[in-house]
Amino acid sequence: MAERTVLGPAFLGASIPDPARDSRYFGTGDTVAIRDAVIALVSVVLPRTKLVFGGHPAITPLVKWVADQFGSFERVRMFQSKFFRESYLQDIEAFRYEEIDAAKDRETSLRAMREAMLASEKFSAAFFIGGMEGVEQEYELLKELPYRVPVYPVYTTGAAARELWEREIRRADELPRWSQPQRIAQLQQLKTKTSYVALFTRLLEGSGNAG
Repeated sequence: MAERTVLGPAFLGASIPDPARDSRYFGTGDTVAIRDAVIALVSVVLPRTKLVFGGHPAITPLVKWVADQFGSFERVRMFQSKFFRESYLQDIEAFRYEEIDAAKDRETSLRAMREAMLASEKFSAAFFIGGMEGVEQEYELLKELPYRVPVYPVYTTGAAARELWEREIRRADELPRWSQPQRIAQLQQLKTKTSYVALFTRLLEGSGNAG
């Protein structure tokens, strides 16, 4: 496939729900779909632009695997908090990763990392796959940026992404009338389509027109 670029890097917010945490995420989360969607998204993004995400034990190995297949580690920008330095993956050095200083506790450290991550680039698109409260927090921080980022919550992966999809479908009614049909069509695809490579290709290449 010919290499293309978009207006800026793509952001990925993703995790696999932990059964020991909030049951509302684990109850709808589809682990197989989350993994398939992450692999598909990274495969679509890296030939076109940079991928930015926060390191996560269940997601980082998937990103690494695809980046290795494409020989595109230079297009992956991963953020880590020093609060979790003891639990970094052994092969983290494969990535261009950025460490954010630890704060007084876990939640404050994570927020500092997420704020730095989302301020690091001007994003052309943001994809949310599975996830728990951290993915929802990244979504909220993204909405506070001084520019609009098209957001794509992948409903079929369940968990936090499904809840974010519900928010976005409600927000569609607030868009200018001329842009509502396209946005609703995008969201319906995110709810029903599981051919993730084709879906993400369409969304990423049309992200400049998203609502």
